[in-house]
Amino acid sequence: MLKKNCRRPWLPEHKPHEGRIHTNTEFYQSTAWRKLRSVKLQQQPLCEECLQQGATTPAQMVDHIRPINKGGAALDLKNLQSLCHACHNRKSGRERHPRKP
Repeated sequence: MLKKNCRRPWLPEHKPHEGRIHTNTEFYQSTAWRKLRSVKLQQQPLCEECLQQGATTPAQMVDHIRPINKGGAALDLKNLQSLCHACHNRKSGRERHPRKP
C-alpha cells in the first residue's frame, strides 16, 4: 500500500523542531553523551527522586544535577541522576520558574 501524500500547499513548510531553541542540542546528540547516558541508566535503572519517596519507577531520562549552562560538568557521572519523565519535568519546571521568597 502506498503512503498517501498529504501536502497542504497553502501552509508554510517547516522543519522538525523549528522554533525550539536549545543551545545544547549538538551536545545531547553526541556519541560521548549517548554512551555516558547509557552507562548511567545501566548503573541506576530506577528514578532516583522516586526512590527517595519509597517508590520504584523506571528511569527514562538522565539529568544533570547542576545544569551545564550553570557551570555543571557535562560528562561527569557524579553530576548525573536517573529520573522518570514526571520527576524530570518537575525539576525542569522548578529550574525554569523558580519560586520567589
